Amino acid sequence: MSLPYRNSKKTRTPTFILIGDGFDELEVIVFLHKFRQAGLPIKSVSLFNKLVFSNQGVGIKADFALADKPFDPNQNCWLVLPSGGRNGDVLRNDVRVKSLLKTFNLGQGSIVITDSGSELADDVSALVTERPSLLRNSGQNLEEFVEGLTDQVVYN
Repeated sequence: MSLPYRNSKKTRTPTFILIGDGFDELEVIVFLHKFRQAGLPIKSVSLFNKLVFSNQGVGIKADFALADKPFDPNQNCWLVLPSGGRNGDVLRNDVRVKSLLKTFNLGQGSIVITDSGSELADDVSALVTERPSLLRNSGQNLEEFVEGLTDQVVYN
């Protein structure tokens, strides 16, 4: 199977998905699977330890911990904030995430939120006023949303 973006000469925006304990497995796995299947750079970032547990108790080993500072919020990158499970509340209540969003607001990247009707989306709208946010509509299928993003993350 050919990976459409892996060997092309196009620039690919680095993407990071921020997860905390209580995340929804489907949201995180769909993002990681679809982006990696397309040959796009995506890394998982945990809030604390690299081992993070889902809402159902499934463990996943993140590529980085937030303390590792795996990305520069001023660079052109995407930060995916899954709001399913308890992850939305965990991200909303973490001071480091709020600080990160304020820094992102001044940079060149974009925030991706998996549920436009969540409280996390409301917080992001209040904190990130200068940067575009990509939101999934309430009636939109998660897989369709992610596939649409894979086309947007590649540019000439």
